[in-house]
Amino acid sequence: MLKKLNWLFIALLAFIWVSCEKEIDIDLSSGEKLIVVEGSIETDQQPYVSITNSIGFFDKIDLSNIGYIKGADVQVTDLTAGKTIKLIEYNIDTTIGNQTFSFSIYGPDINDPQALNFKGQIGHTYLLNILSEGKNYTAVAQIPSTTGLDSIWTEPVPGREDTFSVLKALYNDPDTFGNSVRVQTLNRKYVKDGSFETFQTSFNSVYNDDIINGARFPLTLDLGYDKSKQYSNEEFQTIGYLRKGDTVTVKWGAIDRGVFKFWETLAFSAGSVGNPFASPTKIQSNVSGALGVWGAYNSLFYTITDTLK
Repeated sequence: MLKKLNWLFIALLAFIWVSCEKEIDIDLSSGEKLIVVEGSIETDQQPYVSITNSIGFFDKIDLSNIGYIKGADVQVTDLTAGKTIKLIEYNIDTTIGNQTFSFSIYGPDINDPQALNFKGQIGHTYLLNILSEGKNYTAVAQIPSTTGLDSIWTEPVPGREDTFSVLKALYNDPDTFGNSVRVQTLNRKYVKDGSFETFQTSFNSVYNDDIINGARFPLTLDLGYDKSKQYSNEEFQTIGYLRKGDTVTVKWGAIDRGVFKFWETLAFSAGSVGNPFASPTKIQSNVSGALGVWGAYNSLFYTITDTLK
Protein backbone atom coordinates (compact mmCIF):
# COMPACT_ATOMS: atom_id res chain seq x y z
CA MET A 1 0.00 0.00 0.00
CA LEU A 2 2.78 2.42 0.91
CA LYS A 3 4.51 1.72 -2.41
CA LYS A 4 1.31 2.58 -4.31
CA LEU A 5 0.98 5.86 -2.42
CA ASN A 6 4.56 6.80 -3.32
CA TRP A 7 3.89 6.22 -7.02
CA LEU A 8 0.65 8.21 -6.83
CA PHE A 9 2.52 11.11 -5.15
CA ILE A 10 5.20 11.11 -7.87
CA ALA A 11 2.53 11.03 -10.61
CA LEU A 12 0.71 13.95 -8.99
CA LEU A 13 3.92 16.01 -8.84
CA ALA A 14 4.62 15.27 -12.51
CA PHE A 15 1.07 16.35 -13.44
CA ILE A 16 1.42 19.65 -11.53
CA TRP A 17 4.83 20.32 -13.12
CA VAL A 18 3.56 19.76 -16.66
CA SER A 19 0.36 21.74 -16.01
CA CYS A 20 2.36 24.79 -14.88
CA GLU A 21 4.65 24.91 -17.90
CA LYS A 22 4.34 27.97 -20.09
CA GLU A 23 6.46 28.82 -23.08
CA ILE A 24 8.02 32.29 -22.87
CA ASP A 25 9.84 33.89 -25.76
CA ILE A 26 12.24 36.72 -24.97
CA ASP A 27 13.75 38.70 -27.81
CA LEU A 28 17.28 39.39 -26.53
CA SER A 29 18.42 40.91 -29.82
CA SER A 30 16.00 43.84 -29.75
CA GLY A 31 16.00 46.96 -27.65
CA GLU A 32 16.98 50.55 -27.91
CA LYS A 33 20.68 51.36 -27.86
CA LEU A 34 21.60 53.46 -24.84
CA ILE A 35 24.71 55.43 -24.01
CA VAL A 36 26.94 54.29 -21.17
CA VAL A 37 28.48 56.95 -18.95
CA GLU A 38 31.41 56.44 -16.60
CA GLY A 39 32.43 59.69 -14.99
CA SER A 40 34.09 60.72 -11.77
CA ILE A 41 35.24 63.67 -9.72
CA GLU A 42 37.33 63.13 -6.60
CA THR A 43 38.57 65.33 -3.81
CA ASP A 44 41.33 67.61 -5.17
CA GLN A 45 41.00 66.02 -8.64
CA GLN A 46 39.50 67.26 -11.93
CA PRO A 47 36.46 65.53 -13.48
CA TYR A 48 36.74 62.95 -16.27
CA VAL A 49 33.98 61.30 -18.29
CA SER A 50 33.91 58.37 -20.72
CA ILE A 51 30.86 57.95 -23.00
CA THR A 52 30.22 54.84 -25.08
CA ASN A 53 27.35 53.07 -26.82
CA SER A 54 25.76 50.05 -25.16
CA ILE A 55 26.24 46.68 -26.85
CA GLY A 56 23.75 43.92 -27.68
CA PHE A 57 23.26 40.83 -25.54
CA PHE A 58 25.03 38.58 -28.05
CA ASP A 59 27.64 41.10 -29.19
CA LYS A 60 31.29 40.22 -28.67
CA ILE A 61 32.87 42.13 -25.79
CA ASP A 62 36.24 43.34 -26.99
CA LEU A 63 38.32 46.49 -26.62
CA SER A 64 38.33 46.83 -30.39
CA ASN A 65 34.54 47.10 -30.69
CA ILE A 66 33.83 49.68 -27.99
CA GLY A 67 31.87 52.49 -29.62
CA TYR A 68 33.10 55.73 -28.11
CA ILE A 69 30.73 58.66 -28.55
CA LYS A 70 32.50 61.62 -30.06
CA GLY A 71 31.52 65.25 -30.44
CA ALA A 72 29.38 65.40 -27.31
CA ASP A 73 28.92 68.62 -25.33
CA VAL A 74 29.96 67.76 -21.76
CA GLN A 75 29.75 70.21 -18.87
CA VAL A 76 30.28 69.86 -15.13
CA THR A 77 28.80 72.38 -12.69
CA ASP A 78 29.75 72.84 -9.05
CA LEU A 79 26.24 73.58 -7.73
CA THR A 80 27.64 74.61 -4.36
CA ALA A 81 30.11 77.17 -5.73
CA GLY A 82 28.10 78.10 -8.85
CA LYS A 83 30.93 77.36 -11.30
CA THR A 84 30.78 75.48 -14.62
CA ILE A 85 33.46 74.13 -16.95
CA LYS A 86 33.23 72.44 -20.32
CA LEU A 87 35.14 69.19 -20.81
CA ILE A 88 36.93 68.63 -24.11
CA GLU A 89 37.50 65.36 -25.94
CA TYR A 90 40.85 63.60 -25.89
CA ASN A 91 41.72 60.60 -28.08
CA ILE A 92 44.40 58.29 -26.74
CA ASP A 93 46.14 55.37 -28.45
CA THR A 94 47.27 52.58 -26.12
CA THR A 95 49.24 49.44 -26.99
CA ILE A 96 48.31 46.24 -25.16
CA GLY A 97 50.40 43.28 -26.21
CA ASN A 98 50.69 43.45 -29.99
CA GLN A 99 47.50 45.44 -30.49
CA THR A 100 46.87 49.18 -30.43
CA PHE A 101 43.52 50.46 -29.19
CA SER A 102 42.04 53.95 -29.38
CA PHE A 103 40.28 55.38 -26.35
CA SER A 104 38.24 58.55 -26.01
CA ILE A 105 37.75 60.53 -22.81
CA TYR A 106 36.41 63.96 -21.88
CA GLY A 107 38.47 66.02 -19.46
CA PRO A 108 39.41 69.59 -18.51
CA ASP A 109 41.11 71.80 -21.10
CA ILE A 110 44.81 71.66 -20.18
CA ASN A 111 45.27 75.13 -21.68
CA ASP A 112 42.60 76.67 -19.45
CA PRO A 113 43.81 77.52 -15.90
CA GLN A 114 40.21 77.82 -14.70
CA ALA A 115 39.43 74.30 -15.89
CA LEU A 116 42.59 72.87 -14.29
CA ASN A 117 41.68 74.52 -10.98
CA PHE A 118 38.18 73.00 -11.07
CA LYS A 119 38.64 70.22 -8.51
CA GLY A 120 36.40 68.20 -6.23
CA GLN A 121 35.71 69.60 -2.79
CA ILE A 122 34.20 67.88 0.25
CA GLY A 123 30.53 68.74 0.74
CA HIS A 124 30.09 70.12 -2.79
CA THR A 125 27.46 68.80 -5.19
CA TYR A 126 28.31 68.33 -8.88
CA LEU A 127 25.98 68.28 -11.88
CA LEU A 128 27.03 66.43 -15.04
CA ASN A 129 25.30 67.53 -18.24
CA ILE A 130 25.82 65.69 -21.55
CA LEU A 131 24.32 66.73 -24.89
CA SER A 132 24.79 64.14 -27.62
CA GLU A 133 22.91 63.70 -30.91
CA GLY A 134 20.10 65.95 -29.74
CA LYS A 135 19.56 64.14 -26.43
CA ASN A 136 20.32 65.47 -22.97
CA TYR A 137 21.62 63.36 -20.07
CA THR A 138 22.14 64.61 -16.52
CA ALA A 139 23.38 63.30 -13.19
CA VAL A 140 24.05 64.74 -9.74
CA ALA A 141 26.46 63.48 -7.08
CA GLN A 142 27.90 64.89 -3.88
CA ILE A 143 31.35 64.40 -2.34
CA PRO A 144 30.58 63.40 1.28
CA SER A 145 32.78 63.79 4.32
CA THR A 146 34.33 60.69 5.90
CA THR A 147 36.18 59.74 9.06
CA GLY A 148 38.21 57.22 7.09
CA LEU A 149 39.83 54.17 8.64
CA ASP A 150 41.17 54.22 12.18
CA SER A 151 44.01 51.78 11.38
CA ILE A 152 45.06 48.90 9.10
CA TRP A 153 47.27 45.88 9.75
CA THR A 154 47.96 42.35 8.50
CA GLU A 155 47.41 38.98 10.16
CA PRO A 156 48.83 35.62 8.99
CA VAL A 157 46.40 33.18 7.39
CA PRO A 158 45.98 30.16 9.73
CA GLY A 159 47.86 27.16 8.35
CA ARG A 160 49.67 29.28 5.75
CA GLU A 161 51.46 31.72 8.04
CA ASP A 162 54.73 31.62 6.10
CA THR A 163 53.14 32.63 2.80
CA PHE A 164 49.87 34.56 3.07
CA SER A 165 48.39 37.32 5.17
CA VAL A 166 44.94 38.87 5.37
CA LEU A 167 44.38 42.63 5.48
CA LYS A 168 42.51 43.95 8.53
CA ALA A 169 41.17 47.42 9.36
CA LEU A 170 39.30 49.26 12.10
CA TYR A 171 36.52 51.69 11.18
CA ASN A 172 34.68 54.15 13.41
CA ASP A 173 31.33 54.90 11.79
CA PRO A 174 29.79 58.34 12.47
CA ASP A 175 26.46 58.35 14.36
CA THR A 176 24.57 59.54 11.26
CA PHE A 177 22.83 57.19 8.82
CA GLY A 178 23.69 57.02 5.13
CA ASN A 179 27.48 56.70 5.17
CA SER A 180 28.65 54.65 2.19
CA VAL A 181 32.07 53.76 0.82
CA ARG A 182 33.71 52.14 -2.19
CA VAL A 183 36.89 50.16 -1.49
CA GLN A 184 39.67 49.44 -3.99
CA THR A 185 43.16 48.05 -3.47
CA LEU A 186 46.46 48.31 -5.32
CA ASN A 187 48.83 45.42 -4.69
CA ARG A 188 52.49 46.03 -5.54
CA LYS A 189 53.85 42.49 -5.42
CA TYR A 190 57.22 41.66 -3.91
CA VAL A 191 57.63 38.86 -6.46
CA LYS A 192 56.55 40.26 -9.84
CA ASP A 193 54.48 38.02 -12.10
CA GLY A 194 54.03 40.36 -15.07
CA SER A 195 50.46 41.35 -14.18
CA PHE A 196 49.35 44.97 -14.54
CA GLU A 197 49.29 46.64 -11.13
CA THR A 198 46.34 48.99 -10.75
CA PHE A 199 43.49 49.70 -8.32
CA GLN A 200 40.98 46.85 -8.39
CA THR A 201 37.90 45.71 -6.50
CA SER A 202 37.07 42.41 -4.82
CA PHE A 203 33.79 40.45 -5.12
CA ASN A 204 31.95 43.44 -3.67
CA SER A 205 33.30 46.99 -3.67
CA VAL A 206 30.73 49.04 -1.73
CA TYR A 207 29.47 49.03 1.85
CA ASN A 208 27.11 51.18 3.92
CA ASP A 209 26.25 51.66 7.59
CA ASP A 210 22.65 50.42 7.55
CA ILE A 211 23.57 47.85 10.22
CA ILE A 212 26.71 49.26 11.87
CA ASN A 213 25.66 52.93 12.21
CA GLY A 214 27.71 54.64 14.92
CA ALA A 215 29.71 51.50 15.73
CA ARG A 216 33.43 50.83 16.04
CA PHE A 217 33.74 48.03 13.52
CA PRO A 218 36.62 45.63 12.62
CA LEU A 219 36.88 44.81 8.90
CA THR A 220 38.53 42.18 6.76
CA LEU A 221 39.52 43.76 3.43
CA ASP A 222 39.85 41.30 0.56
CA LEU A 223 42.32 42.38 -2.11
CA GLY A 224 40.93 43.36 -5.50
CA TYR A 225 41.60 41.15 -8.50
CA ASP A 226 41.55 41.17 -12.31
CA LYS A 227 38.01 40.17 -13.37
CA SER A 228 39.15 39.34 -16.92
CA LYS A 229 41.74 36.76 -15.84
CA GLN A 230 41.16 33.01 -15.58
CA TYR A 231 42.29 31.66 -12.20
CA SER A 232 43.17 28.13 -11.15
CA ASN A 233 41.39 26.64 -8.14
CA GLU A 234 44.47 27.22 -5.97
CA GLU A 235 44.76 30.85 -7.10
CA PHE A 236 41.06 31.43 -6.48
CA GLN A 237 41.33 30.11 -2.92
CA THR A 238 43.95 32.76 -2.08
CA ILE A 239 42.75 35.57 -4.35
CA GLY A 240 41.94 37.93 -1.47
CA TYR A 241 45.24 37.46 0.40
CA LEU A 242 48.56 39.24 0.13
CA ARG A 243 51.88 37.43 0.07
CA LYS A 244 54.75 38.20 2.39
CA GLY A 245 56.60 41.30 1.19
CA ASP A 246 53.69 42.71 -0.86
CA THR A 247 52.81 46.39 -0.46
CA VAL A 248 49.10 47.19 -0.53
CA THR A 249 47.42 50.58 -0.87
CA VAL A 250 43.76 50.81 0.17
CA LYS A 251 41.64 53.44 -1.58
CA TRP A 252 38.76 54.27 0.77
CA GLY A 253 36.27 56.37 -1.21
CA ALA A 254 33.25 57.88 0.55
CA ILE A 255 30.23 58.06 -1.80
CA ASP A 256 26.61 59.22 -1.73
CA ARG A 257 23.53 56.98 -1.89
CA GLY A 258 23.05 57.14 -5.66
CA VAL A 259 26.63 56.08 -6.42
CA PHE A 260 26.38 53.32 -3.80
CA LYS A 261 23.22 51.87 -5.38
CA PHE A 262 24.85 51.75 -8.82
CA TRP A 263 27.93 49.82 -7.69
CA GLU A 264 25.88 47.58 -5.37
CA THR A 265 23.39 46.53 -8.06
CA LEU A 266 26.18 46.15 -10.63
CA ALA A 267 28.08 43.76 -8.33
CA PHE A 268 24.92 41.79 -7.52
CA SER A 269 24.05 41.51 -11.20
CA ALA A 270 27.56 40.32 -12.11
CA GLY A 271 27.56 37.79 -9.27
CA SER A 272 24.22 36.28 -10.32
CA VAL A 273 25.20 35.63 -13.95
CA GLY A 274 24.64 31.95 -14.72
CA ASN A 275 22.64 31.37 -11.53
CA PRO A 276 19.17 30.06 -12.51
CA PHE A 277 17.82 30.73 -9.01
CA ALA A 278 18.89 34.39 -8.82
CA SER A 279 16.31 37.12 -9.23
CA PRO A 280 16.75 39.50 -12.18
CA THR A 281 18.54 42.67 -11.09
CA LYS A 282 18.13 46.09 -12.64
CA ILE A 283 21.33 48.08 -12.40
CA GLN A 284 20.41 51.44 -10.88
CA SER A 285 22.21 54.12 -12.86
CA ASN A 286 22.23 57.66 -11.45
CA VAL A 287 22.43 59.16 -14.97
CA SER A 288 19.00 60.07 -16.34
CA GLY A 289 18.24 58.41 -19.70
CA ALA A 290 21.51 56.47 -19.76
CA LEU A 291 23.40 53.58 -18.21
CA GLY A 292 26.41 54.01 -15.95
CA VAL A 293 27.43 56.28 -13.12
CA TRP A 294 28.54 59.81 -12.37
CA GLY A 295 30.54 59.28 -9.20
CA ALA A 296 31.77 61.81 -6.65
CA TYR A 297 34.40 60.35 -4.31
CA ASN A 298 36.14 61.53 -1.17
CA SER A 299 39.13 59.21 -1.44
CA LEU A 300 41.62 58.50 1.33
CA PHE A 301 44.66 56.26 0.86
CA TYR A 302 46.34 53.86 3.29
CA THR A 303 49.52 51.89 2.48
CA ILE A 304 51.01 48.92 4.33
CA THR A 305 53.84 46.46 3.57
CA ASP A 306 53.57 42.92 4.92
CA THR A 307 56.95 42.14 6.46
CA LEU A 308 59.01 39.17 5.33
CA LYS A 309 59.84 36.46 7.84
